[in-house]
Amino acid sequence: MFRERRIRLILKIENLSKSFGNHEVLKNVNLAMDKGEIIAVIGPSGSGKSTMLRCINGLVKPTSGIIEYEGRVGMVFQHFNLFPHMTCLQNITYAQIKVLKRSKAEAKSKADKLLSLVGLLDQANKYPSQISGGQKQRIAIARALAMDPEIMLFDEATSALDPEITGEVLTVMKKLAEKHMSMLVVTHEMGFAREVSDRVLFMSEGKILEEGAPNEIFEDPKSSELKSFLKSMIRL
Repeated sequence: MFRERRIRLILKIENLSKSFGNHEVLKNVNLAMDKGEIIAVIGPSGSGKSTMLRCINGLVKPTSGIIEYEGRVGMVFQHFNLFPHMTCLQNITYAQIKVLKRSKAEAKSKADKLLSLVGLLDQANKYPSQISGGQKQRIAIARALAMDPEIMLFDEATSALDPEITGEVLTVMKKLAEKHMSMLVVTHEMGFAREVSDRVLFMSEGKILEEGAPNEIFEDPKSSELKSFLKSMIRL
């Protein structure tokens, strides 16, 4: 097992490729991630970022390559995917009870702690239709955390939100960073990538073209593709 070779390694991807028909979306992607590391993944739409995350959590089957990781993987999507017929509290306790076989009391205790973490304990008994988009995404984060994941995957978690409430979700993600949660974050929030992440990956046309510390990526980009992408983000 890879952990024997590198004690803190929590995720390893080797030569990951994925094709949909004749369209090759991922092309021999390689990545090693340490426990507690926060990696931001940036790049233009259609570069394979979301497909890579979906391969990691098993939603998409790779065409070839190896993915190894420890423990459970939690994922937060662009769209919240909350159960509309359940309260916020029930959304967080359901899988704990059904999958992890926790008692209702244990699941509620865990949910209450996570609702406090995301600042929504007072919304526990409301239904998704009764709360804002930012609040829904924070509930989705709490639901993923309730399964005690070793790695959290975020797939454009703020892109469906209005700018004024994006900060609510980013604040929760920053709290997780402070707790040393291992996080792989696909994002268009360049401020988050620059200020919070330990490492930034730039993907283009199914490949990781550049990676490095945030200051290297944002202040000294090497490829013409990354330079062009960063300029386009500044104009937005």
